[in-house]
Amino acid sequence: MSFDLNAAVFDEQGRYLEEQAVRYEEALMDQFVASPEGQAIKERGTELGWARAMIHYAITYPGVTPPTMTTGDLEEVLYGLFPRKVITERGDGAEIIQELRAFWHFLQRVYQLPQARQMLARLTPQAARRLERELQEPANFGMAKSFVLMGKEAGMAAASQHPESPTKKQSRAVPKGMRNAPRRTPPRLPRKGP
Repeated sequence: MSFDLNAAVFDEQGRYLEEQAVRYEEALMDQFVASPEGQAIKERGTELGWARAMIHYAITYPGVTPPTMTTGDLEEVLYGLFPRKVITERGDGAEIIQELRAFWHFLQRVYQLPQARQMLARLTPQAARRLERELQEPANFGMAKSFVLMGKEAGMAAASQHPESPTKKQSRAVPKGMRNAPRRTPPRLPRKGP
């Protein structure tokens, strides 16, 4: 089955098409994971997933897919949505930027997306430092993220009082079950053209 990078994930009235969007995310991520760019990230021992989170949040909030994404949309996802919604560990900012750079290199090579060069120009070491600051700033956390982190802290405090209770490190912060993640209502109509 062939993949259409420009496939619709919204209907003519601008309503989110969940099934099509999930298939779009999965198919694009499968291609990225299998690509030389994705494999290079995996060879460093990093589990891929940040690009999928970016795709998901771009679709469900600003209402764009990679071919219609602007640098403003990318910054909204990186500095607005990730800090508000994604639970990360210290140091993940650089890892996120590194994976997104690989993803946009992949899109540039395979699909010749004209805006890929602009995206890559934004995904710099300075962007990684800024993202890290934004991810660690509690004032940026959304309500759900704040509650999860408070629960996590409470669990750690309880575990430290009972040394015989082993604590397991939680999995990475890439949202699981993103298909059910809350989204802005109603989504903005997808942009036409580049």
